Amino acid sequence: MTGNEKDILDFPGADRLRSAGRVAPPSPDVIAAALAAVRQAAAGPVEENAVESVELEREPVAAVVPVRKWRRRMPVLVSAAAVVAVALGVAFQPWSDSGGVQGSPATQRTAVRERAGTAPYWKVRTFHYERAYHKGGAALTWEETEWLGRMTVRSRTTPDGPIKDLPMSEPMTFKVCDQPVSWDDLEKLPTDPAALRNRLVGKATGADARQGLFNGIEDLLSRSPAGLPLRKALFKVLTDIPGVRVTTGGKSEMTSRVGTAVEIEWDGWRRRLIVETDTFRAVESRDTAGRDSQPWGTVKLRKGELASQTSYIELAPAWEVPKPSPTAGRRSSGSPAPGGKPSAG
Repeated sequence: MTGNEKDILDFPGADRLRSAGRVAPPSPDVIAAALAAVRQAAAGPVEENAVESVELEREPVAAVVPVRKWRRRMPVLVSAAAVVAVALGVAFQPWSDSGGVQGSPATQRTAVRERAGTAPYWKVRTFHYERAYHKGGAALTWEETEWLGRMTVRSRTTPDGPIKDLPMSEPMTFKVCDQPVSWDDLEKLPTDPAALRNRLVGKATGADARQGLFNGIEDLLSRSPAGLPLRKALFKVLTDIPGVRVTTGGKSEMTSRVGTAVEIEWDGWRRRLIVETDTFRAVESRDTAGRDSQPWGTVKLRKGELASQTSYIELAPAWEVPKPSPTAGRRSSGSPAPGGKPSAG
């Protein structure tokens, strides 16, 4: 683009396209969706001054560019915008044509990003609340950001605090009913709920299977880069655990996001997990006393009192991670991060 760049990119949001830089080319299905949108725009007239939201996806960020339609067909301008997007390696994804993906705009955007490939890291930003363990003690609240990779975990427990590095001697695994699930296993797990449950449960039975499934699925829906079909199957397995209660309209007290709440009880504790059913990602997890005089350290909780809460603020792929702070101490592998759930098993 040389002499005609100003004319071609003379529309709102063009500055963001110019600054997008060079990225990896989009997948064939994304290009096909872009061409289909161009053909549809060129096929017939539309209402004057109608405004359509067209999403331009660039991993790991996305830009939403308003495109104005006029009564008179303008295929040259629309086609030029699509060509620019493809040339920059940006996935041109209209919500009305998702390349076979059905569901809400959020679901379509998630699926399009995942078809572009798996990032080497997974970013998890959470807000934690912990009731004091000792009488007279103050409750703890903190925000934590983690960048999870196959062989490393980096974390920051305050928004501007030091970044700590936790190297691992083995690849990262997630435990579900004591069954290890590695990062690479995520692409191999069955998406049929019955087959998936059999793979995850293994030989576990009774309360161990119920607790192990619930805890493990929460980890996979929050801390793993599992794809959308797998997350959907995991949610089905979660809601089919014997004894769980499922209610719609669950709302996070921290983020105000809503989803489906799934509750389970064991050994005097009640765990409530809210899952966003467009993306099948975890929204919030809460542990409350399931009975009166439930011990929490040296404190006795009344039934329904909150012991701990984790709100998932951001769950997203990450192509780069910040470097660990030079003076930050490394977290010992034997010392869990603050905000661990109560041992309810």
